[in-house]
Amino acid sequence: MGWVVEYNTLHEIDPDSPSLPDKERRLFFSQDLLQFHHPRYNRLVDVGWYPHGDLEAGAYGLVVYQGDFRGRLLHEYSSRSRAALVTELERVLSEVSEGRL
Repeated sequence: MGWVVEYNTLHEIDPDSPSLPDKERRLFFSQDLLQFHHPRYNRLVDVGWYPHGDLEAGAYGLVVYQGDFRGRLLHEYSSRSRAALVTELERVLSEVSEGRL
């Protein structure tokens, strides 16, 4: 509760999906996938794929900042698994909403 979605382009597509056309990799696996802001606790949650479009060596990255990207880094997470990312994202959103992160 209390989150503002700045953008969300995170899709239910895994990086090893055989149905993913090469030309669409950069669209689905970019550095700008998801961003939330919680005004009450002044937290920014950002999710991206790093390096951009590189499905062989890349991974999802999730960060939590106090304020914005210039603020203090409070949490960092990385995984190639979309399911693991979603689990961690849900945990982080809950902790921030309860004032614990």
